Amino acid sequence: MKKNKVIFLATEIILCVLALFFTFKMFDQNETEKKVAVIVQNSGDKNWNSFIKGLKESAKVNNIHLIICNADEINNIDDQKELINEQIENGVDAFIISPAPGSKTKTEMKTICGDKPFILVTEDVYMGENKKSEYPVIKPDNYKIGYSLGKEMVGKSIKKIGIVRGQKEKEETADRYKGFEDAIKDSGMKVAWKYNGIENKDIVKIVNRRSKVDAIVALDNYSLDDLGENAREDSYNGAKIYGVGTNVESLVLVDYGKVECVIIPDGYEMGYKSVKEITERLNHTFYVMKSTNVEHKIVYKKDLFTTDIERFLYSYE
Repeated sequence: MKKNKVIFLATEIILCVLALFFTFKMFDQNETEKKVAVIVQNSGDKNWNSFIKGLKESAKVNNIHLIICNADEINNIDDQKELINEQIENGVDAFIISPAPGSKTKTEMKTICGDKPFILVTEDVYMGENKKSEYPVIKPDNYKIGYSLGKEMVGKSIKKIGIVRGQKEKEETADRYKGFEDAIKDSGMKVAWKYNGIENKDIVKIVNRRSKVDAIVALDNYSLDDLGENAREDSYNGAKIYGVGTNVESLVLVDYGKVECVIIPDGYEMGYKSVKEITERLNHTFYVMKSTNVEHKIVYKKDLFTTDIERFLYSYE
């Protein structure tokens, strides 16, 4: 009888210890799960699908609670300031931010975020030609993207080019155009006209009113999609379309022959690495976050569905 009581008591003690252990682990997990706010322009747009998939998979691995802010157009740092302050009031621990256009963004960003660590994505803050901030940033090499696109066009039957760029005062816009310019220098090709793409403008109508060119280069993904979707045999006076895309639709446009060539940055890797870096900083106060350039792919119709493109397609699902 005594022996049975001892066994019973021992069992009860073990069960209590296990219950306490799992309760502690549950609360410990809740306490250590850090909240990271993600602020990007038009966050619900299809162009962010691959990036957001990378964010979420990395957050799962790194025990991070992501808050993807519902943001529409961000035209300047004041638009972004409102979103950042709102999340600081909500008690977030850190930020992943695609910086707003404008030369004031660099000085304002640090002030607004205060002691909350942040990492930039897609591009660095705009500081003019050949200038970089000291902020950590995970992005494609935008100069190299523009340069690669230009080199793809050299040696083809192209004399006159029309260029649609992204928003003004953005590092992405400036670097891609500079890279493209450098690539076609001394090639015999000439830029007949340039236009800075603005959302909510009819880019198709604007381009059709411009002078005839042999090729149109869309250096931002929104313009590429709009121009490609509306391309017909007689569209744009027969000009071929080249550009930068960030969603599966860009690849569909290549498949249907509406876009000749597209460069696709690795949005998935950008999202995954940005969470990984910010997690290291949150877990280790003195950790210095590292900037990284993610890769990009040059895609023609013949390249679609090759092994090399498979992971890119997976990241868009």
